[in-house]
Amino acid sequence: MLGTNSAIAARFEALDALRGVCALLVVLFHVPVYHALKDIGSFANLQFCVDMFFALSGFVLCHAYGQRLNDGAEGIRFIVLRFARLWPLHIVILALFVGLETGKFVFSRADTAFALDSQAFAQGRSVWEIVTNILFLQSFNLHPGMSWNGPAWSAAVEFYVSILFAAVVLLFPRQRYAIFLALFLAAGVLLYQVSPDKLFVSSDWGILRAMFGFFAGCLAYQLRAHSHARLTVPSLWEACCVVLVIAFAATRPWGPSHYAFPLLAIIVLYVFSYDQGAVSKVLRSSILQKLGLWSYSIYMIHTFLFQMTKMAVSFVGQKAHLNLVGWHNEEKLMLLGTPEQAVLPALILTVLIVPAAALTYRWIEKPAMDAARDLLSPTRSAKTALAKPAVPSGIIPAAFAGRMSRLSARLFPRSARGSTAAGLARLRAMSRRGTAGM
Repeated sequence: MLGTNSAIAARFEALDALRGVCALLVVLFHVPVYHALKDIGSFANLQFCVDMFFALSGFVLCHAYGQRLNDGAEGIRFIVLRFARLWPLHIVILALFVGLETGKFVFSRADTAFALDSQAFAQGRSVWEIVTNILFLQSFNLHPGMSWNGPAWSAAVEFYVSILFAAVVLLFPRQRYAIFLALFLAAGVLLYQVSPDKLFVSSDWGILRAMFGFFAGCLAYQLRAHSHARLTVPSLWEACCVVLVIAFAATRPWGPSHYAFPLLAIIVLYVFSYDQGAVSKVLRSSILQKLGLWSYSIYMIHTFLFQMTKMAVSFVGQKAHLNLVGWHNEEKLMLLGTPEQAVLPALILTVLIVPAAALTYRWIEKPAMDAARDLLSPTRSAKTALAKPAVPSGIIPAAFAGRMSRLSARLFPRSARGSTAAGLARLRAMSRRGTAGM
């Protein structure tokens, strides 16, 4: 299927939707309900969706900026836009978590008889960890585990990997893909040295995991950029990808086989970037496109909403003397019936994140990105001034006089407007003389 350079679509709609599907699967993995799926060993492999995020980012950024990053100014523009894309929503959710911990602290002092689900500002929610989260440094092995908004670790490392990507494109434009390959291999080897049993690292070696996935996406884009314009039997290729991903996630125990996933991600990105087959047609549906648009919000807000839900259920359980919250595999979960019965509530809670994410996209994500673009572009008034040529001052009275003449013709009968027409004629004549003298 490889060939000469070919035109590539401006947008990859199937890949956009794939990002949304992955975000929703991550939410399902994190839903704080003890349900039957949590007892299935392969359920933990939903974490591969994070690695698919990294690969998607590498692919899309190569497409959007690979040819645009030609000088330092473009590099700064790129960093500002990436910061505006990732940081504002992160900082809002962090502020909400800090507010929640502050409320717990105040409440614990006011009502010492009431048992909270956890101590306020404990490990993972300390003041020092606020600082590292603000600076996107929470995933550089500075803490023993996740801190504050757990999923934000991947946004933090992706930001710094994006800067590395821009530096490579700017400094080594001809050798970029050779360097991407070297970074991909080096990140994989180093990560295997520190975590041979699993790919799922986060707060300790998350930067290596991000590089491993991100540069896999860059390599997938390189393959796509040098391929034919169409796939033969695209529906078959897409169906094979779906089967491969499901089979890999369902059968791969933790171990060295985890490290094959970025290679599988390269295949998936390559095939679905064509947007040709039957699965791509489904992914191009409006609801899945919206899911892709809201994917970052879905990913970033769900733990806060789940924390609020769990606290509310715990409060109700204590007041009603019901056992509604308990521990399972070192995780505090809501107990909503039997594990089999709890599958449906878990799915409902997962889906309910979507409308909330639509709101945070509209109120936080999009305004932040628009503000960054406005900051990097001429002001609207300057744009208007450049778009409209300057008009000589003498022409304005003439145009105004013409409009007044037409208006008087409509408002006054013929017999009553003779003097008005004569006055306007004199005004036009004076205007023309003024214009000629300029």
